[in-house]
Amino acid sequence: MVAPVRTTLVPPRLASLPQQVAQLERSSRAIAFVRDGRRLLRAWGDPERPCVLAVAPTGSRWVVEGWGVGPAAARRAVREMFGLNDPLEEFYRRVRTEPVLRGCERRFRGLRLPRDANLFEALVFAVVGQQLSVAAANAIQQRLWARFGRRLRTDGPDVPVVPSPDEIVAAGPAGLRSVGLSRAKARALARLAGWMTEAPSVPALRRWPCATARDLLERLPGVGRWTAENVLLRGTGRADVFVAGDLGVRVALDRYGAVPKDAPEARARAWAERVYPGWGSYATLYLWRKLVADRTPRAG
Repeated sequence: MVAPVRTTLVPPRLASLPQQVAQLERSSRAIAFVRDGRRLLRAWGDPERPCVLAVAPTGSRWVVEGWGVGPAAARRAVREMFGLNDPLEEFYRRVRTEPVLRGCERRFRGLRLPRDANLFEALVFAVVGQQLSVAAANAIQQRLWARFGRRLRTDGPDVPVVPSPDEIVAAGPAGLRSVGLSRAKARALARLAGWMTEAPSVPALRRWPCATARDLLERLPGVGRWTAENVLLRGTGRADVFVAGDLGVRVALDRYGAVPKDAPEARARAWAERVYPGWGSYATLYLWRKLVADRTPRAG
C-alpha cells in the first residue's frame, strides 16, 4: 500500500462539512463515502483509475490525505467534491429576500452541493435511482458495487468504487439484471458505459448553456430530462440546474406555497428562473434539505 500524501486546506467561511454529511446520509450517495473517525473517505476521479481522498475538519483547516494523487490535485479535488468554489453568499442574498427558503441560510448554514466522482458515476446513480425510493436504490447499488465494483486500500477502511465503464460492459445486461436492475435499466447502463469513450469532458458540460448540455444527455439511452438534470447537477457541479420535474422538489414547492404540485412543470421552472437565476442547483438542494428536515421528528 502506498503511503498517502498529506496537506491542509482552508475552507471558505461558509462551509460546513458536518452539515454536508447530514445531507449525504439521507442520500443514495451515502454508499460512496466511508467514515473513519473524523475522516470522510471517498474514491475520486477517472472511473478506470480513481484515487482516494480523506478529509477531516480540524478547526479552521481541513486535513486532506490522498492516495494516488499529489497535494495540489488533492486540494483541488476536495474543493470540487464539496462545492467550495461556489460563491455561496450570493445564493444566500437571494434566499433572504424570498419566503420559500428564507431562514435556510441560517438553518443549513454552509451546506454546499456535493459532486459525484465523475460523469459516469453520476449516470449510474441517476439511472439506478429512476422511479425508486432511496432505500430501494441503495439496495441495488450495494449489490452492484459488491458484484462488479472494486474496493481501494487505504491505511484505514477500504473504499468502494463505482463499477467502471469497462466493468459494466464486461458484466453485460444479464449480469446487471442479476443485481435487481430492470431490463431497460440494465440495457441503458451497458450502452452508457460504451458511450463514455466519446463523452464530452466535464469542463465542456459546465461551459455549455445548460439547455445544450441537457439536450445532449437526453439523447442517450435511458436518459430523460430528470436523469439528465441530475447528472448535470451531481456530475459536473453546475450551480444553475433546477430539477423541476423531481417529485421532492414539486412537493416542497407546493408545501411552501410557491407552485401547486399539479401545476405544469414549466411553472416550477419559471419560479426558479425568476427567483434563483443561475442558482437552480442550490434551490433544488435546499428545497430537498428543508423538506427532509421538516419531515424528520426531532429527538426529545
